[in-house]
Amino acid sequence: MATKHLTVRENEIMEIFWHSDKPLSANDVYNVQPELSKNTIQAVLRKLLKMNYLEVAGIGYNKNSLTREFKASISQSQYFSNFLVESESFQLACQFVKKTKDTKSLEELENLIQEKIKKLS
Repeated sequence: MATKHLTVRENEIMEIFWHSDKPLSANDVYNVQPELSKNTIQAVLRKLLKMNYLEVAGIGYNKNSLTREFKASISQSQYFSNFLVESESFQLACQFVKKTKDTKSLEELENLIQEKIKKLS
């Protein structure tokens, strides 16, 4: 997927999806961000859907009506990694390894590196 930079408003709404562990409707987004109008939310959701940042996850209920529920189709880390050059990615990974105290994350990273080395060999 060709990744495009998000506008401030699109990013604001994607942040809501990235931090949610369940699919959300436009009304759910409004409940999290009530300073946005429902029309703005609907327009941004349509655009994010068209850009393939969101996908329809199912149908839910809002009071007495059916509503589409959405989920992110790209993770926040995938989104940001598309805009980093390889040297920046390497520097971020190095800083993470130096600063983290989470052995589980380091083990996962080590497994990913070993898998990649096997594929490249």
